[in-house]
Amino acid sequence: MRTARFLVRPAIAAGAIALLLGAVTAASAPPVVPITFDQFHTTTAVFKYLKDVAAAYPAITELREIGTSTMGRPIYVLVVSNMKTGTTIDALVPLRNPRAEGVKNVMPMKPYMGKPGHWIGGSTHGNEYTGTEVALAMIDRLVSGYGSDPATTKLVDSKAFYLCPIINPDGHFNSLEKGISQRANSALRDDDGDGKVNEDGPDDLDGDGVIAQFRYKDPKGPYVIDDADPRLMIRLGSTEQTAKMRYSVITEDKDNDGDKKRGEDSEAGIDINRNFPERWWRDDSMPGGTGTYPTSSPEVRAVAEFFHTHPNILMAQFFHTSGGFTYRPLGSAPQTQIAPKDRAVFDFVMGKKYLEIIGEDVPVAWTKPDAIPALRDELRTTTKNKYAIERGYEFPRAWKVSYDELADRSYGYGLSTDWDYLQLGVYSLTTELWNPEIDIPGFPKIAAGEEAGPARQRALLQYNHQQYGGRAFVAWKPFKHPELGEGEIGGWNPKYASNAWPGEILKGVCDRHVDFELFRAGLMPDLAITDASARAVYDNPSATRAEAGSTGGTVAVTKGARIGGYRVLEVKAVIENRGPLATHTARGADLRGNRQDVAWLIGDRDAITFLQGTPWQQLGVIDGAMPVPGFAASPGGRGAPAASAASPPQGRGGGRGGGRAGGSTQVREGGARRTVTWLVAVTGSAPLRVVVSSQKGGTHVATVKVQ
Repeated sequence: MRTARFLVRPAIAAGAIALLLGAVTAASAPPVVPITFDQFHTTTAVFKYLKDVAAAYPAITELREIGTSTMGRPIYVLVVSNMKTGTTIDALVPLRNPRAEGVKNVMPMKPYMGKPGHWIGGSTHGNEYTGTEVALAMIDRLVSGYGSDPATTKLVDSKAFYLCPIINPDGHFNSLEKGISQRANSALRDDDGDGKVNEDGPDDLDGDGVIAQFRYKDPKGPYVIDDADPRLMIRLGSTEQTAKMRYSVITEDKDNDGDKKRGEDSEAGIDINRNFPERWWRDDSMPGGTGTYPTSSPEVRAVAEFFHTHPNILMAQFFHTSGGFTYRPLGSAPQTQIAPKDRAVFDFVMGKKYLEIIGEDVPVAWTKPDAIPALRDELRTTTKNKYAIERGYEFPRAWKVSYDELADRSYGYGLSTDWDYLQLGVYSLTTELWNPEIDIPGFPKIAAGEEAGPARQRALLQYNHQQYGGRAFVAWKPFKHPELGEGEIGGWNPKYASNAWPGEILKGVCDRHVDFELFRAGLMPDLAITDASARAVYDNPSATRAEAGSTGGTVAVTKGARIGGYRVLEVKAVIENRGPLATHTARGADLRGNRQDVAWLIGDRDAITFLQGTPWQQLGVIDGAMPVPGFAASPGGRGAPAASAASPPQGRGGGRGGGRAGGSTQVREGGARRTVTWLVAVTGSAPLRVVVSSQKGGTHVATVKVQ
């Protein structure tokens, strides 16, 4: 893993303002690095933009290279956060190795790793680059709004955004710069065993700069020409009969190496969204995901390493296309594997807001949680989906899980969103961007049914002709294929086939989804130490040391050197979470590699003695300030209702035994507030500081004021 240069300049001053839980519309200053969305950004253009932004905004950005692809292209993450704010526990509590003091073999954390983190990734599938455009729009909104829009400024000051516009640079490069639509990553392939790698991929047969399709007459072909619009090819059902002329349709291609095969050495590798280490193995112990093992692809390995080395990430979004909807977890397992409280956060908070932003109806259950018992009764008469009955609602079109609930089977294995939710405790989503009926103003509504696909294609062709001058579709023209003979080259330009069309349409998609991600960022924890004070129980300004010893049954006390001030202090700290959500997902603190929130009392370690309370005290998981709608209203579900303040907080590890866990004191308190006390003896005048350290909620420090 390599880290790009990190330049620091004084941060722009910003006033504090509370972030409302609505879509953030930034009143941005003119961008220093302008960006437009009237065309798709190539891989080269994206890399240049990231470098230009990092150079122009060094006070709030850092460009990092987290890995390289099969073909050696960099995988970049742009960190957007105020580099002058934030601290980490390792900067406040020095690491100690009792066997070798002073050994420095641990890489220090960056200050922004002490803030709640938000990951946004695009182009996991190389030909789904609308997600790249949304990530770029998010960068533009953050850096342009910093210092001019109070809400954006607050987010950049208090949170860390990790933006990876291109997770799969090889697939993205081939799709946009070679014109070869490539969903997978790249691999070094020699399918025909001739010693040559990747030499027989798609070809621009007619030299027009677009690798489109070749259609030719074939008695066994699966296509016919559309009666309503002869530019379109209609795919027949597997058993469908027809009297029309049949055709086969292939991507422009030919036999490059003369072995009587076409495309056998394509560069395309694996679907990397099936290569993550969550349920990569099927229930029958056979591989279900892609690759030779989980994280075998360099792209997934880079992302997985980044998440593991940045445990402050609480929100994540992986943008894909198309369909115009969002998958929340899970896809590889039923909803019984997701905590009821997290389901409520996903659906009643995030899902509700998402539907409002894209303009679709919100389920009644999400606006009236008290109606859920009656809705369950109604669903028992209308659906066979046992999971919907348990929840009290069917998922709407635009917010759902990918798990097949009716068939009760997995959608896929090795999925990114399932991995970081189940293994890392991240509120992770996968959004399938781009739906013409949603994203094109005035686009006709297409009724579901057999004709839905062709009807949508006809409407798109008309829109392409009227608004885009025909550039999204290549007119069919005769061509004699070197192996297949006479036919025609044409069809949809693959750049536009499954991505939001550039211009106002793409800009609208970007704006709506940036609004949603900024809303989600505003949900994250906002910890504060609202009180750090001490009361002197005993104060001796001229104390001396004394040693006691016994000789022959006689105890003697010997007065030693003067040590100066000696005090016994009762220290109190009040820690509050003013953010809407808790510092972990419901089970997040119990996941391997995660931990509870902790409060430290630190000072000169040779001058402080803890009489009551340990140097660090476990706080459990500090709840958010927002009551989670739908959670307490669902007592009939498998999960318990929301815990009261008197109940042990979720994820606090109370089952690990007693009032102490791992050598620390356990604070027995729930809710969004913690009160921590210590009784300490202190010599000298070195200051005391209270530190609250939350893995995903941030790290904060306050100096103790002695009353």
